[in-house]
Amino acid sequence: MTEAIASEEIICPACSALNPRESVFCGDCHKALGEFRFVREEVLASATWHENLADRVTRFIGKPYFLVTHALWFLLWVTVNTGAFALIRRFDNYPFSLLGILLSAEAIFITGFLLISQNRQSAFADKRAELDHEVNVRTYRRLNDIEAIQRRILTSLEIREAPWKESRP
Repeated sequence: MTEAIASEEIICPACSALNPRESVFCGDCHKALGEFRFVREEVLASATWHENLADRVTRFIGKPYFLVTHALWFLLWVTVNTGAFALIRRFDNYPFSLLGILLSAEAIFITGFLLISQNRQSAFADKRAELDHEVNVRTYRRLNDIEAIQRRILTSLEIREAPWKESRP
C-alpha cells in the first residue's frame, strides 16, 4: 500500500507533506518539488543581510502607504513650521532647509536600497534564463536521441520514411 501511494504522490523534502504526482510546488509550504531547488529558493538562500533589508525596504517603498505617509509627514512639517500650531515652536523656517537635507539623505538611501534590490532581481532573472537554457538544451538532446531511436526502428522495420511525416516539396 505504501509503494502505491509513493508512486502516485511526491513527498515534500521540506515539510514531508504528500502532493499529487503532477505537482511542481508543495501544497503546504510552497517549496519546489523535485531533485532541483527552485530558482527563487536559491536566490533567497544566498542572500546576505543587507540584500534582505534592501528587499524589505523596496517592498515598503513600492506600496501606496509610503506616499501617504510622506504626504502626511510633509503636511505636518509645513504646518508646524509655518506657525499653524501655536504651542509647537518652529524649528525649520521657510524655505525648509532641514526638510530638504533630510529628503536628500533619504533619496540617497532609497536609491541605494533600490539598486541593491534591482541587482538581486537581475541575478534572479539571469538564473532563470540559465535554467531555461539548460532545460532547452536537455530537451533538444532528448529529442535528437528519440529521433535517432526512431530512425533505427524504421530502418530495422525496413520503412524508408516515417508515415506520419509530411513530405517536403
